[in-house]
Amino acid sequence: MRVLAITIAVLFLSCPVVFAEDIHMQAILYPPLVYKSGDGLCGVAPDVVRAIQAEVDDSNPLVVVPWLRAYELAQSSPRQALFAIVRIPEREALFKWVGPVFSEGDYFFQKRGAGLNIRTLDDARKVARIAVRRDGYTHQALKARGFGNLDVGPSYDTSYQKLVQGRVDLVLMGERTYYFMVREAGLDPEDFERTDCKLGESSAWLAFSRDIPDETIARWQAVLDRLKADGTYDDILRRNFRR
Repeated sequence: MRVLAITIAVLFLSCPVVFAEDIHMQAILYPPLVYKSGDGLCGVAPDVVRAIQAEVDDSNPLVVVPWLRAYELAQSSPRQALFAIVRIPEREALFKWVGPVFSEGDYFFQKRGAGLNIRTLDDARKVARIAVRRDGYTHQALKARGFGNLDVGPSYDTSYQKLVQGRVDLVLMGERTYYFMVREAGLDPEDFERTDCKLGESSAWLAFSRDIPDETIARWQAVLDRLKADGTYDDILRRNFRR
């Protein structure tokens, strides 16, 4: 009996034990998907994540991390989660995915009254400058499509400010989130005008570092699917997209 107990103890100590509490949950500010309210963190992604956490017995806190730092950590460090980010081919192999948690159409926006006639991607390629956030979805997506007129900056806020100031011609934004994004940047949504040029549809997902077990990913995905089926997810969307 003593030999058996020792054997079990040795096996327990020699096997890696994975606890839910050791995943670093990184949230990227992107209203209304993720935004601060007082001392708390709100939005579609935090609400979805917390609803899933309640079902999988996960108590990790959500921490706001600057975009580039979070993006790099999720690729280079173990036990990372990043949300919400757009899932595109250029990122597919970098993470394990749970989602989608949000989808929308992406259009080029111009400064209201600029008078540009942007109907096709070729029209957009002919303007002098399109503002993008470094290594953000818009940067990677447009670069992959051969755009050579990208004005790369540190944040989406700077992109919007450049457009209002007339320093760039276009910014690529989501048709549903742009209102909240530019308002969060301290700008008037009425200063922006959507063109007729749609890049396509994009979906925001929860991205996990590659070392997270497939079983964890499957469990999170199953709970998200249930939240969508029982109406909880729709309630989260309605709550966060109120103006």
